Amino acid sequence: MKPQETKFSFVYNEIKQCILEGQIPPGNTLPSSRIYCEQFHVSRYTINRVLDALRTEGLIDIQPRLVPVVVSTKDTCEPSNTIFEILKQKDGILQVYQTFALILPSLIVFALQGCGVEIMPHYKQAMKALRSGSISGRWHIISKLEYDILRIGGNPLFSELYSTFGLYNKISFFTENCPYFSEHFLQGSVSTTNIIDILKGDDLLTKHNQLSNIYQELTDSIEKALHHLSETTPECPVQNGLRFSWNPMRGRDFFYSKIVDDINLKIGLEEYSVGVYLPYEKQLAKQYGVSLSTVRKALSELEQRGFVKTLNGKGTIVVEPDSTKLHQLALNSGYVKKLLRYLHALQLMVLIIRPAALSSVSQFTRAELDDLSDRFTSPSSIYLIDIIESIMKHTALEPLHIILSETNRLLEWGHHFTYYPSKKHTLSYLNKQVILAFQQLKEGDACSFADSIAACYRYILVCVKKNMVEKYKFRNLDGIRVPEKC
Repeated sequence: MKPQETKFSFVYNEIKQCILEGQIPPGNTLPSSRIYCEQFHVSRYTINRVLDALRTEGLIDIQPRLVPVVVSTKDTCEPSNTIFEILKQKDGILQVYQTFALILPSLIVFALQGCGVEIMPHYKQAMKALRSGSISGRWHIISKLEYDILRIGGNPLFSELYSTFGLYNKISFFTENCPYFSEHFLQGSVSTTNIIDILKGDDLLTKHNQLSNIYQELTDSIEKALHHLSETTPECPVQNGLRFSWNPMRGRDFFYSKIVDDINLKIGLEEYSVGVYLPYEKQLAKQYGVSLSTVRKALSELEQRGFVKTLNGKGTIVVEPDSTKLHQLALNSGYVKKLLRYLHALQLMVLIIRPAALSSVSQFTRAELDDLSDRFTSPSSIYLIDIIESIMKHTALEPLHIILSETNRLLEWGHHFTYYPSKKHTLSYLNKQVILAFQQLKEGDACSFADSIAACYRYILVCVKKNMVEKYKFRNLDGIRVPEKC
C-alpha cells in the first residue's frame, strides 16, 4: 500500500505554507489550537509539536497564555522570483479557480440554510473591513467569513475543501502584488463590497446565481492577470504543473481501515457474494502489502460489522448481514463517526456531481454510449458506479476530478448501509434512475442528466438517514440535511 503521510508533517506543511504564502501576514495571530484540532482532526499534542517547529524556524512567536503570532516570512521570494514561480504553475492555478467557481456557490448556499451570516465569528470584522476600503485586507476577511459559513453551517468536508482552496489559489499574491488583478477585479463592477448583501439574501436561486457570477468574475480576472504576467515577463517559464491534493481521510486512513473498506465494497458489489470464502490471510497480506496482524485486524472489524464469519480451520466466509450487529455498533463512537463521515460525503456528492455531470455531456462518444448501454443489462449490477466512472473520466479539471474521486472513495465505506436490508428494492430504484439519466444523456439533455445523477445520491442519503434513525435509533443523524434540487 502507499506509505501514509504523518499527521505532524501534513499539518506542519499546511500551516507553514499558509504563512509563507502570506495568507496569515506578519503581525497576525494564528487560529487557536482548538480550531486547528478541529480543522485537521488531530490532537492538541500534534498541534503543539507543529507550533514548536514553526517557532524554531523563526516563523512565529509564542508567548505564555497568548495565541502565536506570525513574525517572519523569511523564505518569501523576491517579487520577480514569486512571479516566476506563479507562472510555472499558472495552468494549475487557473484550474483551481475554475473548479471552485463551479462548486463553491452550491456549498455556501446550502450551508447558509442552516444558519444566518450575522452569527458568524468574522461577520463584524468583515463589515468593518468593507467600510475601511482596504482592498487586500477586505478579501482576507471575506475569506475567513466564508470559511466560518462552511464550517458552522455546512459539514466538515466543506470547510476542509475551502482550506485546501486557500493553499493553492495564491490569492495573497494577486491581491497584494499584482496591480493588474486589483484593477480588474477588486475594484471592478462586482467586488467583495456586495458579497455580504448577497449572503444575507433569502432567495436560494438568486443567491446561488449571484455568487456564481462573483466567482466566475474572480476566475476570469485571475486568467487575465496570469495572461498579463506571461506577456510582460521576459523568458516566461515552462509549465511544471500544480500538484493539487485533497485527502479527507488523512490521519484516519489506517492500513487495516483501507482493507476493511475495500473488502466491504467488494461484498456490496457481490464480487465476494454470500457463501464465498475470502482469500486466505497470507494471500490478503500479499495482495495489500501488509502484515498478517493488519489483515487479522481488518477481518475482525468486518466480523464485528456482521459481513463475514471466521471458521476455525476453514477460513473467513461472507455471510448475510445480521441487522442486530448494527444495533451493537451504534454504541461504538468510532463507527458512528464513520457513519457521519459517510453521510457528509453523500451531502457533498449531491452538490458537486451536478456541475461535473453537466460539463461531461458533450464529451461522451458514440462508442462509450454503446458500451454503457451494454453494461446496463444485468439487474444485479450497480449502474450508478459505471456512470460515475464515465463522468469522472470526462472531468477535465484536475482539481474537480480529485475532489470527485476522494468523495467517491468515502462513499465506498457505506455500501452496506445503502443496500441492506432492502438491497433489491434500493438497487432496482437506483438502476431505473440511472437508465433515465442515461436516456437524457443520449438525447443531449445536459441539465436533466445532471439533475438525475444528483437525484440518485439524494435518494441514497434520504434512505440511509431514514433507515439509521428509525430502525437503529441513530438520533444524532437528525441534523443531517438533504440538499434540495436547485
